[in-house]
Amino acid sequence: MGVRSRQGERGAALILALAMLLALGFIGAALIYTAGGDLKMSGADRRGTQAQFSAEAGVQEALARLSMRPGTDVTVNGETFDACIRDTASTLDPDWEVQMFTPGGDTPTSANPSTMFTPTVQPTSSALDYVRDDNLLVIRHKWRDLNGDNVRDANEIVRYDGSLIPPENMNTGSTIEVIEVSGYMADARRRLRVEVTRFPFSPNIMAALECNTGVDIKGTVNICGHNHSINTPENTNLESAPTCSPTYDEAFDHLPAVMTTGDEIEVDGSTDLLGEPGPTDSSSTNPFYSLAEALGVEQDVVDQILADPDHTSSNDGSPLNGITFVNGDATGSEKFNSVSGEGLLYIAGDLDISGGFSWTGLIYVDGDVRITGNAWVLGAMLVQGESDVGFGGGNPSILYSRDAIRLALELAFDYIIISWKEL
Repeated sequence: MGVRSRQGERGAALILALAMLLALGFIGAALIYTAGGDLKMSGADRRGTQAQFSAEAGVQEALARLSMRPGTDVTVNGETFDACIRDTASTLDPDWEVQMFTPGGDTPTSANPSTMFTPTVQPTSSALDYVRDDNLLVIRHKWRDLNGDNVRDANEIVRYDGSLIPPENMNTGSTIEVIEVSGYMADARRRLRVEVTRFPFSPNIMAALECNTGVDIKGTVNICGHNHSINTPENTNLESAPTCSPTYDEAFDHLPAVMTTGDEIEVDGSTDLLGEPGPTDSSSTNPFYSLAEALGVEQDVVDQILADPDHTSSNDGSPLNGITFVNGDATGSEKFNSVSGEGLLYIAGDLDISGGFSWTGLIYVDGDVRITGNAWVLGAMLVQGESDVGFGGGNPSILYSRDAIRLALELAFDYIIISWKEL
């Protein structure tokens, strides 16, 4: 009995040991399987993150190229092309669309005649994967089908005006651009839909010509506070009353022709002034805005804009497009004689204008202004000054245009992201 009992105990111990070894084997296999799964998940997460970074890089290229001015030529991958992609038409095209592709293959095509195809600016040797033949980076105007006809109309382009609640509307502000891009890394894909617009600014303009001093108008001068279309041709003058230029009069948002903060407005000669509620306003309660107030932004924004102007002198060539900042007087050899431009012209001193000068946008002068010759301004002019604004000789014209100011100045502002969504 004792021998059999010890043999039974040894047998039970062997079975128990085998069972424990088997359990440990299962545990080890489970750990190995779990570790392998974790590695796979970690690899998938890492590829997904890298795909996300690629998509975000595509958004950044779109933002950078939307901010560029027309004629910004670059040479990438052996090809020279204009890197600007924004809609430059004076009347925005509701069907406008840009698609970026990787050079080296066939150029994509589209049934939409308003689609522009452009190469990515990435070197193909080190490109992040956010442009593929079957899924290009696409930028288009945000559109809302107001009448349900599924046809894109210009009045259905969505805009962003920070002074409104809600800011999205169809009438005022900068257009909202929609960027759709996919980023890839191996089998991982991340797709983004991002809505962007120019930094919102709301110009505070009170008249076609605003002065903190008096105005002495002599000769054949045309100043109109009616809101003119951005398409108003250069050298268009007043044609008749009550409409200024019937073809280009927007029939809304009209202002006086000339405004002062209490000083006298003297008119002599064949001068035509037109505006609403009247051609002139010399009330002593009228404000005169600083440049920041006139643009509807904070002073630090203006400081940033003026810190890196496109031009600093009338002698920089013509046209002077963008931000022109003369930190002093623009008189004598620095006067604006037969110069054209578009954007913001800011003179920190006195300004003399002569010859066939033309400007689209906003002119702001800290000092005094004297205008002769056939100067033509579409937008508005603000003069701080100490002496009366003087006109003498020629046939100068200042025509107010809300859209000319907004469109000419918005290039000075960066894009901001207003919506970010992963699809």
